[in-house]
Amino acid sequence: MTTARTPANKNTYLWVAIVIAVIMFAGFSRNYYLRAWMGTRDITLMVQIHGMIMTSWVLVFVIQALLIAKHRVDLHRRLGIVGAALAAVVVTLGIATIADSIERQQPQASVKLFGQLFVAFDGVMLLVFACLTLAALINRQRPETHKRLMLVAMISLLPPAWGRLVANITHQNIELIVLGLMYISVLSCLFADTWRYRRLNLAFALAGSALIAANQLTYFAQINAP
Repeated sequence: MTTARTPANKNTYLWVAIVIAVIMFAGFSRNYYLRAWMGTRDITLMVQIHGMIMTSWVLVFVIQALLIAKHRVDLHRRLGIVGAALAAVVVTLGIATIADSIERQQPQASVKLFGQLFVAFDGVMLLVFACLTLAALINRQRPETHKRLMLVAMISLLPPAWGRLVANITHQNIELIVLGLMYISVLSCLFADTWRYRRLNLAFALAGSALIAANQLTYFAQINAP
């Protein structure tokens, strides 16, 4: 995220970043952040490392939004170098974690089944995150495009957190509910941005459409997974 037209708008992106961070924390509190007190199942070392890297990324995202709100564009750009490297680790480790999960659950999986499970385990969402983050970095000299691409990239990481939150309430139609929540997450931001600026931002619209399409693909893979 980077400069915007008014301080109010900068603060809006900061609050959105905080809301996303809260959703992430709430979703993974039982199985990760508060696992020591809630007594949930053990997790592998890879998953623990994955959790630490993801937490670091979320914190960097919030700090970047805070720096812009505080008009510290200079520090924002310096931290952006760290963020770019961290994003690469998020994607690489995320793919490795998904592959490890598939191997543990379906050790004899064929290439076709592996591909289906990769999609079902939010692998496509991770690739969308990678593409949007890369596009945002390429457009870092175009603040209005950069911040929107980064926001949608961050939203693309929400499905696992939403899924765990829903599972804490009901075990019925989890995949469908998460799909609906992702529609709401994307469209609410898109509509709010369009209302504020009185025009539809093309980069935001394209990124949001790609994310929704990826969510639909993930949903179909999940409901048809063995």
